[in-house]
Amino acid sequence: MKNTTRHVIGIAIIILMVLVSWAIIDTLGTERYNNLGIEEYQKGNYDKAIEYFTEAIELNPNNAIAYHNRGLGYLKTGSKYTPEGRASLEKAISDYSKAVELKPDYVEAYYHRGIARIEFIHFYDSPFGQAENELFKEALNDFNRALDLDETFYLSYSGMGNAYDRYGKFDEAVKWYNKALENEEKILQKRGKEALAAIYYSRGRAYQRVEDPQAIQDYEKSLEYDPNLGTTLGHLAGIYSIIGKYDDALELYDRSVKIKESMPALGLYDFHTWEGRGKCYYKLGEYEKAIQDLNRAKEVARRPLPEAHLYLGKIFSITGDEVKATEHFDNAVKICSQNIEKIEKGEDVWLYPTQVYALYNLRGLVYLELREYDKAISDFERVVQLSPKNFPRGHTYYPVEGRKNIGIAYSKMGDKEKAKEFYQEALSIVEERGLHFTKNEIEGLPKEL
Repeated sequence: MKNTTRHVIGIAIIILMVLVSWAIIDTLGTERYNNLGIEEYQKGNYDKAIEYFTEAIELNPNNAIAYHNRGLGYLKTGSKYTPEGRASLEKAISDYSKAVELKPDYVEAYYHRGIARIEFIHFYDSPFGQAENELFKEALNDFNRALDLDETFYLSYSGMGNAYDRYGKFDEAVKWYNKALENEEKILQKRGKEALAAIYYSRGRAYQRVEDPQAIQDYEKSLEYDPNLGTTLGHLAGIYSIIGKYDDALELYDRSVKIKESMPALGLYDFHTWEGRGKCYYKLGEYEKAIQDLNRAKEVARRPLPEAHLYLGKIFSITGDEVKATEHFDNAVKICSQNIEKIEKGEDVWLYPTQVYALYNLRGLVYLELREYDKAISDFERVVQLSPKNFPRGHTYYPVEGRKNIGIAYSKMGDKEKAKEFYQEALSIVEERGLHFTKNEIEGLPKEL
């Protein structure tokens, strides 16, 4: 009996040792795959990072960190504008939810779940439905939950700023960014320069939405903390181009291009870098460089770019190649017309921009170049009729843009009085809303008007 007992105990000890050994292997394997995933994530190889984090989860389904990290990968590959992107955002939210289920005090998981939720919201789509309003509230709850767990997690204040910015409440967004930046030194010590660069960029973007010149200072401060933050480089370059500081704009675009070219894969909106630089070269009269950049933008974009065709048409018209000019103008009109029709039928379109009033505006600009002024005016009138009154699209206030462009059309037709009338209407809206950059543009129109 004693021998039997010893035998059973011996077997039990062996089984326990095996189980412990497997647990150690699982732990080491989980850690290894987690680390490999982090390495790929930091290189920008998000799909590969997701694969490694998935391996870590399969080895240990109770590893909250692996779920959180995979959520970061899905967040980076997510976008509300494509079916695949929306699926990635849903997966990110699911992974963060699993992380907080396994670790209820996981501050970063609550924060990032809030970030993933607000990615489904954009003021372009307002007025919002019940789903968007619920996501907005849930995101705010996530940011507040993170602060409840750690009152020094100041990034949550910036997260709430991002939520209000995407919801279209820009002044409220600025208040929360200010709240975050009250703790600038503490954020610097705990989170590093990159975190502060992102917060200054975000506040600058909110200021740019309302054309407050403070945006320039915030973007410049962002670049002090992180000289290679691509979003800041692009936005500040865009402002410099609008206000006529083309050399400064080109310097920023050049830096941005180098960053994009070093990346393993280009993002959904990276075409903006080449398109923006191409438009800047156009304004400087450097047409060969402009053509090269605009064609590069078309190559890297995942959708047709009617604005690139517009500028290429303008360049070839100036340089005397009317055949190519007409080809590009026709392409721009075709792209806009097809997608206007789809949108008005309620169909989804795979295009940038997707707002119908922006497409009417682009097509109207092409008609101006083709000297089809009646068609241009008709399109710009649709812009005035359809565009939102309280927020911009792509930092453009289309109620102003439409009226300004009607004025330009009448000016080209020789009707100076009508041109003055619409310029003045545009200027009145600009002054009422305090649109600093647009005011300078309109006041810079021909003085005889």
